[in-house]
Amino acid sequence: MERELIEAFAELTVATVGEALGGVGMMEPLVRPIVADRVVVGPAVTCRTTPGDNLPMHRALDAARPGDVVVVAAGGPATTGMFGGMAAHSAIALGLAGLVTDGSVRDVREIRRLGFGLWAGGVSPLGARKDVPGDLNVPVVCGGVLVRPGDLVIADDDGVAVVPAERAAEVLELALARERKEAALAELLDSGRSTLDALGFRDRVDELLART
Repeated sequence: MERELIEAFAELTVATVGEALGGVGMMEPLVRPIVADRVVVGPAVTCRTTPGDNLPMHRALDAARPGDVVVVAAGGPATTGMFGGMAAHSAIALGLAGLVTDGSVRDVREIRRLGFGLWAGGVSPLGARKDVPGDLNVPVVCGGVLVRPGDLVIADDDGVAVVPAERAAEVLELALARERKEAALAELLDSGRSTLDALGFRDRVDELLART
């Protein structure tokens, strides 16, 4: 994927991208940022794990290239940490953009100190086994969203959005148009207009009240 496209998405919020996607492609709220004030954008390298085993995550770190976002489909939070401090050291040295998992992670204090972009479904101190190689760079479902290798992952404090690679240019244009519209709306709100008037909700409220 072109670097210019990735950099353009980095200037947008997950909320704006999600609106441009029509509300689809947004991971479930359980996938939350572990490190605040981080924005991560990059093509996905995917893996699928089995419960309690994170060997596929290590395979994905090895397969990823600088700027990639590793997506670990773990089937939801569990009592084992799928990613931790030592893996974070490796990911940073390899130049990876970040990691997203619907599973649990550990060594949160160290990862926050390192500043690595990490989104996860939970936190657990228990270490994982390394017995099952799992699946690497296949379509996976993470946080309720289909993620394919090469799809664009955008993550910030609001959560995670996934843009299909073939729709990236289209979604970018839609998101930029929405951003321009919201900038004009913000000026109205800053001038003292109420949200009911600026957003055109007043007639809607009157209509609903009339039905009661």
